[in-house]
Amino acid sequence: MKSRTLLYFILVIIFFLFNFYYRPVKGNPLMDEEYKKSSNYINNLYVSDEFFKKNLISPECYVIYDRFISDVKSGLSKGKISYDKSCFGIFSIVYESIYLDHPEFIAFQSARGKSYEEHSEITYAHLNTLQTYFGTRRIEREIDIIKRETKNMSDKEKIIFVYNYVASHNYDKLFTAAKSNQSAYSFFTGGSSVCAGFAKASQILLQNVGINSMLALDSQHMWNYVEYDKKWYIFDATYGSSFRDKSSKYYYEGLGDTTTGVIDHYFPELYPKIEETTLKSLFDLK
Repeated sequence: MKSRTLLYFILVIIFFLFNFYYRPVKGNPLMDEEYKKSSNYINNLYVSDEFFKKNLISPECYVIYDRFISDVKSGLSKGKISYDKSCFGIFSIVYESIYLDHPEFIAFQSARGKSYEEHSEITYAHLNTLQTYFGTRRIEREIDIIKRETKNMSDKEKIIFVYNYVASHNYDKLFTAAKSNQSAYSFFTGGSSVCAGFAKASQILLQNVGINSMLALDSQHMWNYVEYDKKWYIFDATYGSSFRDKSSKYYYEGLGDTTTGVIDHYFPELYPKIEETTLKSLFDLK
């Protein structure tokens, strides 16, 4: 009897590990070997063009951006980054660029830096190696399920599907100082997050199902813009999570104009023109 119970227990563990962590998946359709060899690569969840790095940071200051990522990936808790004098005071721009360029960077939780004339001293908070390893694989398999469910959908249906999926998660009202609830990791593995986690998860999912999108950030909020029929619209699934009930007349306001004119996001000159007509209206969502 004991041996049978033990065997059953082992089989359950094997099934759990296979289904959630080792089941084969096709992966992001944009991911290729050339990208994996590039400095842009962090994991298989997302392909970044590092748009904000290229448009906000001068090439001589790339070393701060690259070392920032390298330090976290290496598990360092503190880093000292030397750079050209012209890069003095650029830490916040680097931080925000990484935040916008790499929603898949689940190991990164937060960082504090002090800039001096020729170097920055940075203290990092991040996931440990095991959390990052298993977290990435768990997210890959969740994305794979969503890709299969949306495979034959139109772009309109995909956008609504991702919105509903993200909005179905809990909004974490505890805004932690360590920012442990502001990543795609907290969203996918913990089932709850704040706006940054919702936006990053949305960004990863939208790319994986074939919808072009961008992350937007300001001092209080983070959301997305999506491209539909060659035009750009607001996508703010955090708003939907506040209601959860699709029958609420406010549920789809996150596909409306809840952000435009209320919050002025960072770096507006880098974004495409956002349509005044909302997706809620265009898709006739009540």
